[in-house]
Amino acid sequence: MLLHSAELEVNGETFSISVFCSSAGRFFAKTCLGEDDFIITDGPSLTETLKRHEDLLPLAVGTRELTQCYLGNPRRPRGRRL
Repeated sequence: MLLHSAELEVNGETFSISVFCSSAGRFFAKTCLGEDDFIITDGPSLTETLKRHEDLLPLAVGTRELTQCYLGNPRRPRGRRL
């Protein structure tokens, strides 16, 4: 069940963060970084899960940008990732 939605700007792009609660009572946050590319973070509470996700999202975005650059693929356009 969706509990919370937020946005976070990273390197000029705005990413949507959705935080859910599973039937087992675990919380997880999910962000789409591209086609078939998601980052998912779990945690014991909504606030802890959101904080972990916000802390890890810039690292995930930066890692993907470095990989794309290394592989010689064009950078994706800046903007909004929903």
